[in-house]
Amino acid sequence: MKQKTIRLLKALVILAGIIFLAGVLRCWNLNQSFWWDEIWSTLPYATSASLWYAVSNIGYYFNNHLLYSLLARCSILLLGESELSARLPALLMGLTGIAAVFVVGRKSLGTGAGILGALLCAVSAFHIDHSTEARGYAGLALFCLLSSYYFFDGLRTNRINAWLQFSLFTVLGFYTHPFMLAVSLTQCFCAIVYFAAGAAGLQRIGITFAALRNMAVSLLSAALITLILYAPVLPRFLHNMEKVRIVEVTRWPFLASLLSSWCPGINSTGGALFYGTLLCTGIAVSWKRDPRMAVYSVVLTVMPLVLYLRLNPMFVFERYFIFALPFILLILGAAMAALAEHLSGVYRIGAVSLCLTILLYLQWPSLRTILTQDRQSYREAVQFVEHKSTGTDTDIVFSIGYAGEQFQYYARTRKVFFPESLEDLKKLAAGRKRIWCLMTAWLPAIRPDHEDRALYAERPGQMGIYDYVKAHFKLEKLFPSRYPVEIYSYEQ
Repeated sequence: MKQKTIRLLKALVILAGIIFLAGVLRCWNLNQSFWWDEIWSTLPYATSASLWYAVSNIGYYFNNHLLYSLLARCSILLLGESELSARLPALLMGLTGIAAVFVVGRKSLGTGAGILGALLCAVSAFHIDHSTEARGYAGLALFCLLSSYYFFDGLRTNRINAWLQFSLFTVLGFYTHPFMLAVSLTQCFCAIVYFAAGAAGLQRIGITFAALRNMAVSLLSAALITLILYAPVLPRFLHNMEKVRIVEVTRWPFLASLLSSWCPGINSTGGALFYGTLLCTGIAVSWKRDPRMAVYSVVLTVMPLVLYLRLNPMFVFERYFIFALPFILLILGAAMAALAEHLSGVYRIGAVSLCLTILLYLQWPSLRTILTQDRQSYREAVQFVEHKSTGTDTDIVFSIGYAGEQFQYYARTRKVFFPESLEDLKKLAAGRKRIWCLMTAWLPAIRPDHEDRALYAERPGQMGIYDYVKAHFKLEKLFPSRYPVEIYSYEQ
């Protein structure tokens, strides 16, 4: 018993070091400029004058991550409006998620798998990115982990307390992001599979009918509470659902991008072989140690993707599938831990260190981008123009496109105009000496060829402005953020 306690204390000390490392990596670029989604989809609700507005509006599509907007609102009220305060809830949920990876991994796959899974999550570029933006994706990953933990605990013990917490974290997941539905569908499917396996005599994976029944009751209770919480936005939510179209485009490039988000470097031959070997080994090890966890991890990763490919809706992004990331990392951690178990002393440390070095080498380009490159340099672009422009009587600043509207957030001494046509621009510019154009994420130009470009068409009248700027204006400054920001000028 004493030895077990000592091992747990050592593991907790290592976990504390991992969380410290995760905090450093996530704070490294935390103060960068807000990007489009943060300004458009979080700040209007987090800073609104009315709390009712924050919980009763959902945006043009499903922009408002309701729970996150409330958390950011509290943070801003306490600390003042800034990039740090708006992103603080995501940072805390991201760090808590790493601890949850350890807890879930240790319970199902062993302490070694939990530690290694937490370490991989700490250095995951995908997880770092969404733990440092004022959006709800780190919360989606966290609440998926906690809901899954109590899902397994409830199936194993059938304790009422486990099912209550399962319902709680499922509700929080749904109130954070509607894609929690993929997690709940996975849980329903897996519970039925477990029960059927038990009926067929596979006791290691089987569950009782009482556990299946209580899971169903808990999930229905969570669904009812979620509907109550969503009641203020439900009419708008259903209305926005009508905007979602089924599209006829290939999604294979999206799948390749998603795999690269989960497992950076997998797109190379060596990376594919290395990740493939670890994942296959990890699934086999998981099946041996906790077959329910093995089935769950595979289904949680595969089933939502299959449904998505079958439906092929518009506007689905890699970040919506972040809920699967911790389980993929735990599978990788289980494979490395199993390899170490068969070695001793320096060989064990060397084998794990080698695997981690290879993974870090494969992930370094993605990690370096997250740590050093801003998402979208709105603040820097506006500051540049305000510094360079001479006066409101001689200069005028404008932008185009939906993303361009967000420049106004950082404007302090200049008004940013949004002309709807080339004729409008000429009227605004009459009598001015210099015209400045701020441009970023002009959708028709940045969408990849495999997408349906009609979905991303900007205002028709602004197309003429875009062509005119490209043909006649001088590029003054380029901020090479992930969504580059271009500053053009024209002297009349």
